[in-house]
Amino acid sequence: MSKNIQPAHSLQTGILYQFPGQLHRLSAGLEFGIGIYAHERIDQTFQFDNNTSTVLPVDYSSNVFNANLQARFNLLSDKNFIIPYINAKGGLYNFYSSIYIGDPEDDGGCHALEQENIMNDKTMYWSAGGGLQINPTIFSKNKRITKVMIDISANTIRGGEINYINTKQLMDAQSMNDPDGKPLEVKFINVSTQAIHEHTVAQVYTSPLRILEFRAGITLSLGD
Repeated sequence: MSKNIQPAHSLQTGILYQFPGQLHRLSAGLEFGIGIYAHERIDQTFQFDNNTSTVLPVDYSSNVFNANLQARFNLLSDKNFIIPYINAKGGLYNFYSSIYIGDPEDDGGCHALEQENIMNDKTMYWSAGGGLQINPTIFSKNKRITKVMIDISANTIRGGEINYINTKQLMDAQSMNDPDGKPLEVKFINVSTQAIHEHTVAQVYTSPLRILEFRAGITLSLGD
């Protein structure tokens, strides 16, 4: 996937329930995330059969959404200022792309029959990794147990095959054919002749979902 798309930057939020008693190191809960891996505008030049061309602005916007069930196990008790943990997750990952083709500056130029083209695909996934919860007072002289912890972690994500558009090597008119991709074609109409043509605006790739995830954030304890 890294050959075809840029790294995704996401915001994640979730809630964990910490079990009581002897299971107090174990937590389970829900997590949701939204991110982006492309937001770009390119002026594309489309060539037509009558040796004419039209320059159109094309906006590419690609996002990711995910939701999962998660379980976390702390390797040390909550009384420590640094708490290592391991976690496992399972859920749904969604890749969503929007390609918007603007109007030409010349009113007599060719127009896209559908200006906005949506590509949406999803797959189930699992994730495993670990991290550290760090009490921020460890860096001060007045060390104490707090409800806010710094959280850093790394996870590997694995899932089924997913379709997505290329955003790493976008080029004018998508003139280069990529044997690994499939052309995403859009219909255009010539205002003067009413002739309809198809032109490639992106390449579609299919890959197994493979992500290496690095996180930094905070956790807030809502109870004791």
